[in-house]
Amino acid sequence: MKISLEQANKLFSALPGDVVVVADDYEADTQADVTTIGNTILNALEEAMRPSLTEQMKPTLEAGFTGRYLGALRSAAQRVFNVHKRELEDMSIEQVLAKCKTFIDDLHKQELEGQQLQHGEIMEQGNNALQQLRDNYEQQLLAERNRYTQRDIAARCAQLLHNLPRKGGDLQEQADMLRYKMATAYELQYNEEKAQLEFYKDGKPVLNEKNEPLTDEAFAQLWAAKAGILVSDTRHIKPADVLAGTQGQYAGGVAPVSNNNNAPGAMEAISAWAEEN
Repeated sequence: MKISLEQANKLFSALPGDVVVVADDYEADTQADVTTIGNTILNALEEAMRPSLTEQMKPTLEAGFTGRYLGALRSAAQRVFNVHKRELEDMSIEQVLAKCKTFIDDLHKQELEGQQLQHGEIMEQGNNALQQLRDNYEQQLLAERNRYTQRDIAARCAQLLHNLPRKGGDLQEQADMLRYKMATAYELQYNEEKAQLEFYKDGKPVLNEKNEPLTDEAFAQLWAAKAGILVSDTRHIKPADVLAGTQGQYAGGVAPVSNNNNAPGAMEAISAWAEEN
């Protein structure tokens, strides 16, 4: 391509460096460097062409970068999250990232659920242990309370017979018989405030013929009379021979008995009556 001096001047005037084409060497600058002028022209051309070249190369560059990045991302998703390769082939970068995020969220959820389950199991084990301790304590407390209640019942039965005018015999043995009869006849409870025994049947207080609660004193007196150990007339017996705290308290002829303090068969009769009744 051939251009005139005028065309060359127009071309160089559009470039930086203030280059002007002259007719001969006499008018040219002796210090002019052709290499520097060429580099200046190339730099100017590069600056002018860069925007258009960038726009032209951008799709190609992005496609190459995206392809390499997407391939690496798919490989990582397949390796880390065990996603099937065929499932990832048609996914974009956004879809692959969303798929990975879903797996991460699921793993986090499973971890939280596992921690909650483990925490719940530990709490349940602790609660079961506490409940077992509570049950053992309540059982021991109930057993101890029952033991003291039976002790109070036994002491009350002994006191009831001690207050009756008896013909003799072992007081503790007779008190045990009385307690057995009370327990088999009714639901027996000990009233700590009154220090008395109370009788219930089907959860209701047992009433006497006067429609009043049956007292333990009346029960003990009736039992002693039926058992044949109650002395109804103590006028001919020495006070020291009558084993009672209040000798005349029940002197009313409840049960006619012999004045013989050692009547044969008395204890056998008590035992037989307790078994039959």
